[in-house]
Amino acid sequence: MNILGCVFEILCSIILPLTLAVVFCVRKKESWKPILFGALTFSFFQVLIRVPMLQLVLSKTAWFIAMSATQPILYALFLGGTAALFEEGGRFVVMALFLKKQRSVSDGIAFGVGHGGIEAILFAGINAVAMLAVSVFPTTPDLLFAAGLERLSAITMQIAFSVMVMKCLREKKFVWLLIAFVLHTAVDFVSVYAAASLGTWGIEVLLLATAALMAWFVCSEYKKSALSESKGS
Repeated sequence: MNILGCVFEILCSIILPLTLAVVFCVRKKESWKPILFGALTFSFFQVLIRVPMLQLVLSKTAWFIAMSATQPILYALFLGGTAALFEEGGRFVVMALFLKKQRSVSDGIAFGVGHGGIEAILFAGINAVAMLAVSVFPTTPDLLFAAGLERLSAITMQIAFSVMVMKCLREKKFVWLLIAFVLHTAVDFVSVYAAASLGTWGIEVLLLATAALMAWFVCSEYKKSALSESKGS
């Protein structure tokens, strides 16, 4: 079962995002650009800036260490808020500077595929491949399956957040950037704060339900875009 769980996690965190990226590039050659910039946005703003900053604060700042242990609500809000700030802020900056001519809904989806895809590969896929390669499983099969499902939810939500930020730039309605920031903060806050009370599978069910709603939003935006294009032609 450990092997099956690992394979499932690899399918969700490596095979799926890579397949989506290939499909997008085959169907629309220009998709490589938002996919690439989506991946670079997460890598730069989250991996190279936010994570090292958190590690520095956690290791060097006594008040923050105390707060993380005694104020779980503030700690969860801090983690969720900084994740949203760096990722949604990064999305906005990169899209505004480098994707001025590619701001359609499909470009937003492609950006999310790159953003969520590299997150899945770096934070789950590589570890799953390593576990499978050495046949050492420091966790239980159900947690491996849960990790795979979490990546499905996360990729879906990253696509939705990207569509929201792209919509903000395309329509010049900054409320969509605010919505993306608030939703991102809320999702991460609940994931951290409610983990102990809801348990792993309780959190996963909640994340899947949230991802389903966000998938509905993305599909709705895509359909509206396709209808608008058909009327215009």
